[in-house]
Order: sequence, then C-alpha cells, then structure tokens
Amino acid sequence: MTNNIIFRNKRLKLLLTPFILFGIILIAMALTVVFQYRTIEEISHMPLERMAIGFLEALGLVFLYNYLVRKLNVSYPWKRNWLVRSIIDFGITIIIPTIIIGTINFAINAGWMPEHQNEEQFRIIIFIMPLMVSALLMVVVEMIVATEERNQLELKITQLEKEQINTKYTALKEQLDHHFLFNNLSVLSSLIYESTEKADKFIQDFAAIYRYVLSINKQDLVTVEEEMEFIKTYLNLYKYRYEDRFDYNCNIERELANYLIPPLSLQVVVENVLKHNVVSQQHPLTITIETTDGKLIIKNNLQLKTDKFVSTQTGQANLIEKFKLLNCEKPLFYSQDNHYISLIPLIPPSHD
Repeated sequence: MTNNIIFRNKRLKLLLTPFILFGIILIAMALTVVFQYRTIEEISHMPLERMAIGFLEALGLVFLYNYLVRKLNVSYPWKRNWLVRSIIDFGITIIIPTIIIGTINFAINAGWMPEHQNEEQFRIIIFIMPLMVSALLMVVVEMIVATEERNQLELKITQLEKEQINTKYTALKEQLDHHFLFNNLSVLSSLIYESTEKADKFIQDFAAIYRYVLSINKQDLVTVEEEMEFIKTYLNLYKYRYEDRFDYNCNIERELANYLIPPLSLQVVVENVLKHNVVSQQHPLTITIETTDGKLIIKNNLQLKTDKFVSTQTGQANLIEKFKLLNCEKPLFYSQDNHYISLIPLIPPSHD
C-alpha cells in the first residue's frame, strides 16, 4: 500500500513538471502583453498546435530523463566522478533534442508536416525551444530524483534506528525483568527459614508484583500511579524482611498521577539503595519518594556498606539508557548532606 502511494507521488511530480514549465512560458507571454512588447493579436496568431506538440515533447522528455537519470544513478552515480557525470548529462540534453529536431525537420522536408506561415516563430518554437526545455527538464528531473533518493535514504535510516532502539530497549527491559526475579527469589529463600507467615505474605505480594511485571512487558511507558502502586508493594517485601530496620514514605502530587515513566524505573533505584547501604538496628534505612518540579525524588540516608561485593554496575546505566532511547531528559544521581538523591524526570501524557 505504501509503495503504491510512493509510486503515485513520483508519477505526479513528473506529470506536473511540464505543466509548471509551460505555465511559466504562458506567464512570460502574458507579461510581454502587459508591458506592451506584444499585442494580444500577435499572441493569438502564434502556432498553438506547435506549442501542443512541444508540450507532448516535454512530457515525453520528462519520463525519458527520469528513466535515464535513475539508471545513471545506479551505473554511474555522481559520487563516482561528478565531472564525467556532468558531461554525460550535458550530452543527453543536447543529443536527444537534436534527434527530435532532426526528425521534425525531416518530416517537414518530406512533406509529412506542413510549414508554418510565420517561419521565424516556427523556428523558435520547434528548433530553439527543445534545447532550452531539454536543459531545464534535465535539471528539474535531477532535483526530483535526488530529493526522492535522499528522502528514501533518510526514511530507511530512521526505520533502522527505530528497529535498533526497539531491540535495545526490549533487551534492557528483559534484563531488568530477570534481575528483578532473581533478587526477589533470593529474598524469599531467606524468609522461608525465618518465618513461614512472612514467607506466605511475601509470596502473595511477590505474585502481585510479578503480575505487574508481566502486564507491562510490552509497554514502554506506564503512569506514575501504576508505578507507585507497584513500588509500594515491592518495598513492602523488604519491610517483611527488615521490619523496623527499614522504612519508606511516599508523597506524590495527585496532578502528576497520569504522568508517564518507564516501567520498573523506581525498582532499579530502590534496589540499588538497598544493595549498597547498610540496613541494621543501629543504622536503620529510610527511603523517601516525593515529587518536585515535575520530577520524582528518591532520597535515602547514606550509609554505604564497607565490605566489598561484586556489582554489575548496570542499574543506573540501564535506567539512563532507557530515558535516552525515549529521547527524554536523563535521570540524575548525586550525594548531598549525607543523603543519596535520585531525580527521575516525569514524562507528560502527550508524549505517549
């Protein structure tokens, strides 16, 4: 369907070219009358049938040049040798009209075409005009073909970039999904030995969370309200484990509930907080999630672990990459006043 539309558009451009050309000629003729270089009577006696023949010639030249230019762009493109290509184009604009003129002249001499009574005007229209028209049409066709090829190249590049972005973004989402599952199964494993009641409650909440993960598998964006409901349940899992050693607070402006955010963004942030900070009776950890200036602020008291552990260093990098692929403002991460702060931009609903 799209290819047929493109083909019709190309054909329409070519058909319009001779009309535009002769429109310019008619305007020029009208201006000669306006400025009294010619009279309407003189214009009316011009060989209109010959002009009609000239129009058909121009129409034929347009399609012929279109065919030749496209073939040359494949067999001998401009980038190969622009000087030789220019000579080839110039030769075409001279040779083809010369053949046409010679054919018409032969037909007149053979008596197949009648001579016109105004020989001067006849020679201008039949002999001189084809050379001028040929050169102009070649330039126009080259411009049309070059523009089409450039647009097709840009469209192809855009499609390839989009496919690459979709592939990369899907890979990022899948990576986060697997990471999420692995970490929470580890938490469940430890809870089973501590309290079966906690483990049972954990399983119920974990099932609800995993349903959310499955439901957003094909989504690039979710609402802040959906993501907040998810993260509250997610943080509850850690409350079961750490009890009074861990706490969280959420304060989200209601008018931002329909704003958008990449799914699992908050999970990445809070997971990093819990992974890198001490959570103990002497050092309780608190996470606060609130909004300001159209951004989510995730803040926690900074109490970094001193023991060394292997980190993949992919959490924040993946989150930044997700926003980059969505062509949105990237998240910020920094330390301030013994707190670690994450700023996650919210995307207006119109972006979706």
